[in-house]
Amino acid sequence: MSAPALVSVSRKFWQDTHPSALLAGMIAVIIGWAGPNVLVYSVAQAAGLSDATAMSWLWAHAIFTGLAGIYLSLRTRMPMLSTWSTPGIAFLVTALPGIPFPEAVGAFVTSAVLVFILGTFGPLTRALGAIPPHLAAALNAAILLPFGFRAAQAFGVQPALVGAMIVAYFVIRQVSPRWAVAAVLVVGVAASAGLGLWHPAPIGLALTQPQFVVPAFSLHATINLALPLTLLAFTGQFVPGFGVLKTNGYEPAPGPVLRTCGVASLGAAFVGCHNLTLGALLANIVSGPEAHPDPARRYTAAVWAGGINILFGLFAGTFVHLMGILPAEALAALAGVALLGAVGSSLQGAFQGQPGSLAAPMIILVTLSGITPLGIGAAFWGILAGLAVYAAEQRGVRLARAAPVKG
Repeated sequence: MSAPALVSVSRKFWQDTHPSALLAGMIAVIIGWAGPNVLVYSVAQAAGLSDATAMSWLWAHAIFTGLAGIYLSLRTRMPMLSTWSTPGIAFLVTALPGIPFPEAVGAFVTSAVLVFILGTFGPLTRALGAIPPHLAAALNAAILLPFGFRAAQAFGVQPALVGAMIVAYFVIRQVSPRWAVAAVLVVGVAASAGLGLWHPAPIGLALTQPQFVVPAFSLHATINLALPLTLLAFTGQFVPGFGVLKTNGYEPAPGPVLRTCGVASLGAAFVGCHNLTLGALLANIVSGPEAHPDPARRYTAAVWAGGINILFGLFAGTFVHLMGILPAEALAALAGVALLGAVGSSLQGAFQGQPGSLAAPMIILVTLSGITPLGIGAAFWGILAGLAVYAAEQRGVRLARAAPVKG
C-alpha cells in the first residue's frame, strides 16, 4: 500500500473511531486472555513443553491474530476479529503428547497451507456464504448462551460480587447503554477488592521472547495433527465465525478471510502456534451496538482489539499473571453481561420470520449438547442438523404448494 493510501486509511480510522470502540476491543481481549488463552498451559504441561515455549505460543497467537484482525477490518470495513482455534487447543491437550514438538510445528505449517488452499476453493466459500441468516443467528445464540449460564452460576458462588456487577449493568444501561459494560468492569474490580477477593501480587514488566522452531514433517504428525486441526478450525471456528458476522449484518467474502488466516497461521507456526482463525465467541463484543452506534464504524473496535492483542502479546507473561488478579466469577459475569445483548438479538433473529420452523431449535439443542461425533465440534453438527431440518421443511412447503387443490 502506498504512503498516501496509508495516510488516508489512518485518517479514516481516527474519524470513525469512538471511546466505546476502544472499550469494546479491550474487553474482548481481556475476556480472551482470561479464558481460552490460558489453555495453552494445559497443552504445555501435558506435552512436557517449557514455559518459554508456552510463552512463545501465546506471543505468536497475539501478534499474528492482531495483525490479521487489523488487516481484515481495515480492508473490509467490517469488525473482523481473529483468534486461534479454541477447539484445536483443546484437541492438542491429548493429541500433542508423544509427538516431538518440531514435528508438531511441521503439522501446524501443513494445516496453515491447507486452510489457505480451502480459501481458494469456490464451492466451499460459496457454501459458507449461503447459510440462511436465521440459522446463523440460531448458531450464534447457541454459542453465546453458555456465557450467560456461567454468569448465573457465578452468581450462585459469589452473589454479592456478581450481583453488584449485574445491577451496575442494568442501571447504567438505562442512562447510557454504550458505557454499561465499562461500568460492570469498574464495579467488578472495586467489588473484588472490597470483598477481599482481589489479591494483587508484584508483577514484573518484561518482553516475551519468541522461540523460533525449525519444523520437521512426518506422515504421523500430518495424519494425527494437521488434518484434525484443519477440520476443527473450519467446523469449530470459521463456520460459526461467519455466522456471527452474518447475524450482526456483515457478510465478507469467505475466500480472502480464509487465505489471510492461512498466511497468519503460517507465520505463527514457525514460533510454535497452531491455527489462527476467524473469531466467533468474542466477535460479538466488537460487532454489536455497544461497540459503536453506527454499524459501518464498528470495524474500529476490531482494529483496537488487534492493537491491544499485539500489546498483550509483547508482554505475554505479564498479562497472563494480571488475568489472575480478578476472581473467576468476576470474569464470568463480565463475559455474560458483555454478550447479553448479542444473545437477545440472536435469539430474536433465530425465531423471527420463521413461525413454526424447528430448524433453529434443532441448531440450538444440538450445539448446546456438546456432542463431538468423529471428534468434530457440536457447532458443526448443530448447523448441519438445522440445515437438514430446514431443507426438509422447505421441501414440504414446495410439495404442499404443488399439490392440486381438491374442491
